[in-house]
Amino acid sequence: MLIATMEGQSWCYEVIVQSDGFLVQVRDLDTGEVALDDTTLLRTAPAALAYADMVAAADRYAAAEEEDEVDEEIAETLERQRDRFAALRLSLSDDGIGGDLLIRRQETMDAALRRKLH
Repeated sequence: MLIATMEGQSWCYEVIVQSDGFLVQVRDLDTGEVALDDTTLLRTAPAALAYADMVAAADRYAAAEEEDEVDEEIAETLERQRDRFAALRLSLSDDGIGGDLLIRRQETMDAALRRKLH
């Protein structure tokens, strides 16, 4: 179930409830495609929401930097979101699992199921 979305400049960061945590899924705003390698699974909702806020702020900052239009507000927002996520990550011991590990885990589980069925 989708519980929140945060928009950056080029990407939308969707927080989705999963049975094993909260998935922050990255969706291209132009095409609507999901970037599986950039997804992150976190155990707690506060950490997932803070992470989504942080990466959306980083996306906006990167776009402004590319256009050479970084202002103080964009930089301060990114720094504030980084600090918020770092504090929550530390207090909740929730570093998350990156998309590459999630993909490998799913492939391993699929392979085990195929061997079991044959």
